[in-house]
Amino acid sequence: MKKNTKFIIKLVVSVVFLLWIIYRVNWQEVLTLLAQIKIGYIILYFVILLIGIAVSAQKWRMLAKFKGIELSLGAFFKFYLAGTFVNNFMPSFIGGDTFRAYQIGKVEKKYAEAASSVVMDRLTGLFGATLLTLFFSVINFSTISTKHILLVLNAGVLLSVMIVLLFFVTRQMRFWEKMTVRNLSFAKYVPEKIWSFVKELSHYHSDSGVLGRAVAWSMAFGLIGLAATNFVLFLALGVQINILDYLSVIFLISFISALPISINNIGVKEWAYVTFFGFFGVSATVVITVAILSRFLQMLLSFFALPVYLGSKK
Repeated sequence: MKKNTKFIIKLVVSVVFLLWIIYRVNWQEVLTLLAQIKIGYIILYFVILLIGIAVSAQKWRMLAKFKGIELSLGAFFKFYLAGTFVNNFMPSFIGGDTFRAYQIGKVEKKYAEAASSVVMDRLTGLFGATLLTLFFSVINFSTISTKHILLVLNAGVLLSVMIVLLFFVTRQMRFWEKMTVRNLSFAKYVPEKIWSFVKELSHYHSDSGVLGRAVAWSMAFGLIGLAATNFVLFLALGVQINILDYLSVIFLISFISALPISINNIGVKEWAYVTFFGFFGVSATVVITVAILSRFLQMLLSFFALPVYLGSKK
């Protein structure tokens, strides 16, 4: 019942945002814009996106290698793409991550290690996006400061970064050691498997470089697989937008889209596109065209991983 309640809440959120978008957008114009896009831009989009996926696969490979799981970059690439397929076409956000963890962990039965690499892949990816958000917002502060909602959201992003940094600065303190031992009063209520998994995650702290490198790879993916790909679609539609304005909101959109408040971020992502790019004079129709096209092209690319998914089920 708890699971169904969460699903219903997410469904309601998605529907509310979609209704708002349907009301705001001229859908006849969207179809006209889509018909005018040249195939060359679509090819360029796929090329840049594939490079971005390769960057993410390499980051995931590095995190898994730290846990003693060694596979080729090609294997991580195909499982990453297949995981995206599961997320896009299966009714569960966590499905793709579970698939990825199982595929790299099943060879040597290192399921906990594999799961921890996927979780760290997610967390470092989100942290990398927050750093890029803050970096470009600071550079473009004269503009961002005039948009109150962007100022508030960036303040929230800054707070989250400060909390993470505070944890890493104080992680050697005795307080955190006490929080991780089994003799705490609430420890008996926590399943053994959960404690084991927390221990797997904590192992990444013993290496001073792996998480930093993972965040660097995440930022590289953000610039390539997120910023560059979507900018190509803006160019395809003939949109003229200041590059700093663009970079100031594109990573913020990804941060908001990652919040688990809707089904596969449907509705929330599109709302963020319309709202934030609208601050810089881009029409809702054009922005929605970019958002829809981006989602469709990513789903189309991930569909090519169907043979990998079907083969893995045997």
